Amino acid sequence: KPRQPTKHRKQRAKTQAMSTPEVSASDQKDINAFSRLNNQYHELKDELGVQKEDLVNLQDAQNEVMMQMDDTEPIKMSIGEVYCDQTQDDAMDMLNVKVEGMEADVAAKEQQMSDLKAEMAVLKGRLTAKFGKNINLEEEPE
Repeated sequence: KPRQPTKHRKQRAKTQAMSTPEVSASDQKDINAFSRLNNQYHELKDELGVQKEDLVNLQDAQNEVMMQMDDTEPIKMSIGEVYCDQTQDDAMDMLNVKVEGMEADVAAKEQQMSDLKAEMAVLKGRLTAKFGKNINLEEEPE
C-alpha cells in the first residue's frame, strides 16, 4: 500500500528544492568543461596503457638482442610490414631510438594527464562550493 505524503515529507521536499542553487550559464559551461576534460583524461589513460605495453615489448626486444650469442648472425627487424636483416649493433641502435621516443611520449602523456587532473580539480572545487552534494562529479569505479 503506497504511503501518502505527509506534511513533513512535503515540507522537506520543498526545502530541498529551495536550497538547490540555480544553474547559471557559467555553471553549465564549467560542468561541460569538466566533462570534456574528464573524457580527454580517460582517452589519454587508455592510450598510455597501450604505450606502456609497447614500451615493455621494446625493452624485451632489447634484452633479446643483447642476449644473442653470435653477434655476426643477422637479426630480423620488423620495419612496417616487412622483415629486414640487421646487424646486432644496428638493431640495438634502432631499438634504443624507439625506446627513447616511446619513453618521451609516455612522459608527455603522464604530464598531460596531470595537467588535466589539476584543471578538473579547480572546476570541481568551484562547482562543489556552489552546489555541494547536489552535483556529482565523482568518477564511476573501474
